[in-house]
Amino acid sequence: MAKPTPTLWQWNWVVDLRAFGFGERYRLDALFDDPVGAVHAAYAQLEKCRRERAAEPRAQLELRSGAPETFAAALDAWEARKEYRTAGGARGGRAYAKLVRRELGAYALRDFVPPPGNDRLQDYARGLLRDRGLSPRTVRNRLSVVLQVLHSAARRGWVTCPESPVIPGNPAPVFAWVTEANFRALRAAIFPFEGRRPVAPELCARRRFYCSWLFYTGCHTADADALTVDSIFVDGGSYIRRNSKSARVVPDEQFEMPEPLIDDLRELRAAVGRDFWPGEALAGGRWPHAARVLGAAAKRLGFPHGVNPRVLRRSFAREMFQRGYTEQEVADRMGHVDLSMLHEVYVRTPRPAGVVRSRWKRAADPRPPAGNGLATVVAIR
Repeated sequence: MAKPTPTLWQWNWVVDLRAFGFGERYRLDALFDDPVGAVHAAYAQLEKCRRERAAEPRAQLELRSGAPETFAAALDAWEARKEYRTAGGARGGRAYAKLVRRELGAYALRDFVPPPGNDRLQDYARGLLRDRGLSPRTVRNRLSVVLQVLHSAARRGWVTCPESPVIPGNPAPVFAWVTEANFRALRAAIFPFEGRRPVAPELCARRRFYCSWLFYTGCHTADADALTVDSIFVDGGSYIRRNSKSARVVPDEQFEMPEPLIDDLRELRAAVGRDFWPGEALAGGRWPHAARVLGAAAKRLGFPHGVNPRVLRRSFAREMFQRGYTEQEVADRMGHVDLSMLHEVYVRTPRPAGVVRSRWKRAADPRPPAGNGLATVVAIR
């Protein structure tokens, strides 16, 4: 909902009421060092403008000279002068303008003149939300085009612009996650094909490790894309270091590697058939089709929701909570500066009582280590 927000202009408090259909700037009777009084003066100015408009004669509802008859004509005049900054913005703006022309183009322009125009826009927004089932964000995008057209017509002196309708906020997001068992099934199902293209065996192993790194470390996609041998430390112990998502809050070499991730690292070493080189990309580099491939695999397995790299990141937080880690420890590993994101999202996960924090153990009995253990897995030569 639009609010009359005062701003400082030339050492005076002013308020811009164009969003409410009144002029441009109104000077407020408030002291320079009194922002609270300026807010009250802005609301008082808005009420004054509304009272003056209500007292105007009905002739206000008539179109002014030279105005087009239909809303579609006003939309065409707006599009002829509209300039977009980017090619993507131009495509999106023209697409929404086409939808608005189809839905409102046949209306007369006088139907949008206030005060009936306010009810017209409110009914339009309510119909998109209730009857069409569109999201509040999509409705706001369409109303943005409508209001830009009406503001352009108001600047030309054709009509008086109506007020912005009240749009409800976005619903609370639903955050999905997968269990470790479902992740292991998903990891095995996404290869050896990426769409219709076969994937090389070595790249297949690297992409599997890419998914494991997302699920068992909770990192962002950009960190998984840049994953190298230097990001891990396994000489006598297994730690994750140089991970940009957590480097803001904790020093290096602080996070132990879950044991299933160590098994996946051994599997990758066996698939490569050699020792890793310094700076080698373990996960195969950037993977732009990760969300598409994971979503298709989840659909084939019959998951109730889609899967993408962000779902794997949330799943890591859920598993950490279920293993008894505190909110601050999970925030450190997720790279959150504060706990607000955890309070809004991840703490909804039920946590069993009495769980002692421990290393992430394997689901099955561990295999006996071969040779010198992990030091031979990632030996750098």
